[in-house]
Amino acid sequence: MKPLVEYCHGAVKALNAQYEMTKVLGHSATAGSARERLIQDFLLAHLPEMTSVVSGVIIDSQGWRSKQQDIVLMLKSMPRLPFASGHDLIFQEGAVATFEIKTDITPSVLEAISLNIESVKKLSPSTLEGVQLGDLGWPYNRILNVVLTYGGSPLESIEQTLIALQEMRQPDVYFDLTKGILVKNEGVLFGVSGSNTYLAFNDPAVGLARLLALLSKVTGRLVMRGVQWESYIS
Repeated sequence: MKPLVEYCHGAVKALNAQYEMTKVLGHSATAGSARERLIQDFLLAHLPEMTSVVSGVIIDSQGWRSKQQDIVLMLKSMPRLPFASGHDLIFQEGAVATFEIKTDITPSVLEAISLNIESVKKLSPSTLEGVQLGDLGWPYNRILNVVLTYGGSPLESIEQTLIALQEMRQPDVYFDLTKGILVKNEGVLFGVSGSNTYLAFNDPAVGLARLLALLSKVTGRLVMRGVQWESYIS
């Protein structure tokens, strides 16, 4: 077993054990916040240091805004509008990836999640100016959408629901800490394999290893994005 996968076997067990501990909180909203924080802390410890891990709403220069995002990975080279609540306003040009965190996901829950994803994909940058160094395979102004759950329906059922959604509402990644991962099969995150819409890996440890690999691919670049600040003002 490769060291990364072996490490992820332990990491999955640790995350699931910490999730079990949150059940003692009883109050669903409090437990939900604690479970989001578990993922935030894990990402902070494992991602390249060019990104910040925050929560909030993403806005663009046209005045559009996303729905509330559980986690947003944003460039440290970009500013944000912070609030004491921890729910910030994040400029589209600074957002790299979003995470929707759920305790349990069934196909019926995915409709609401898909609307959240669509609200992010509808945003547009004020300009495509800028420079980047590193892995250039990921589209310059695209925001990665990840759905992460501590448990849920079988991956096959989730996949069938996802491919029935409009493309604008489909996540790039769906990761279940007990079942595995689904990754868009479009040749951007990993090489194209077969004709399925999603690549499926039915092992949560392998899934976590692949998630960390693709997050490093997306966040491990040195990026300086241009912004037409005047368009945010007038």
